[in-house]
Amino acid sequence: MDLLLQYLANGIVNGSNYVLVAVGLTLIFGILHVVNFAHGEFYMLGAYTGLILVTNFGWPIWAALGGVLMVAIILGIGAEGLLHKMLKDRDATSSIIASFGLAVVLQNSALLAFGPTPMMLQTEFSTIGVEMGPVYLPLQQVLIPIAMVLLIALLYAVLRYTWTGRSLRAMAQHATVASLCGVQVRRVAIIAFIVAALLAGVAGFLMSSVYMVYPIIGNMIVLKAFTVVILGGMGNVAGAAAAGLLLGVIESLTSAYLGNGLRDIVGFVIVIAVLLVRPQGLFGKTFQRS
Repeated sequence: MDLLLQYLANGIVNGSNYVLVAVGLTLIFGILHVVNFAHGEFYMLGAYTGLILVTNFGWPIWAALGGVLMVAIILGIGAEGLLHKMLKDRDATSSIIASFGLAVVLQNSALLAFGPTPMMLQTEFSTIGVEMGPVYLPLQQVLIPIAMVLLIALLYAVLRYTWTGRSLRAMAQHATVASLCGVQVRRVAIIAFIVAALLAGVAGFLMSSVYMVYPIIGNMIVLKAFTVVILGGMGNVAGAAAAGLLLGVIESLTSAYLGNGLRDIVGFVIVIAVLLVRPQGLFGKTFQRS
């Protein structure tokens, strides 16, 4: 039982990472119907930005986080300009192919800038342990679920109680009617991409102290995020949050009891089964295209 609790705690840490990445991805799809395969590179560049600022320039964690947020905002604005503004009137495959191209550009730019050698963030939190009964985690890992809960709660509050949030939800329900009611489509699109990039960048920064960072780390992350989005229901933010935690726990238990080699397989097997049995996902239905 003690080991089971430890595996569950590890799964929640990884699942929190999936939640942050997948919620941003599903937000873009649910509002703008854009499939962004470069989303994993937002995660990767967020990790590199924080890591370099802390390791090479000696910035404190809070200041490095500010740097990560600035880079994420720039990435979000740039991605919206390419994948939505320039291609919104074209076939959906155009933005998908463009997102693949953007991912390759960002990966190779990171390779040239940082090199192929994996890097890992070491902070003062690495040596501080937190014991919760039989569960032991470094403080830096405990902070990841806490950050996830705070960010998702903040996002929920913005979506539920602010004019910006109402505009985002209106666009998700019916873009044409929202536009007729005075919602500025371009402004909403930029906000959606910025929020998605912020969540992914923060996730990358937080996880850079848990996993090695290298230029193609975003490849697997974005695949896991799409798995979470499909399980949660395309465009369903709450579903993506629940599915992210579920996938993290399932992977942890699979690695512990069936072998680490099956860890990355189980999620994709589950999503295939879900698509066959319940195409709308485990948690609700998708937003319909306007």
